[in-house]
Amino acid sequence: MSDPTPADTRPRRRTNALAVVAFILALLVSPFAALFGHIAAGQIHRSGGAERGAPLAWTAVGLGYLWLAGWIFAGAIVYQAFTAPFPS
Repeated sequence: MSDPTPADTRPRRRTNALAVVAFILALLVSPFAALFGHIAAGQIHRSGGAERGAPLAWTAVGLGYLWLAGWIFAGAIVYQAFTAPFPS
């Protein structure tokens, strides 16, 4: 009998933890997701293919900037509401 050998013996690449954190922050409506996503994307690029998670990181970057724009817009609306003169 022959010994069963796995079809693929290459080591599995690990997922970048910061990319996962950035994606979770993006789902929690945090603009910090853009910052952490950029850092994670840089780490993944510098790993030379040893890490995966680039789509998570870049999705977090996009959503983070979207949330940042939303928070700025909401802040401008609230500021305008509290500083506008009361109509007589």
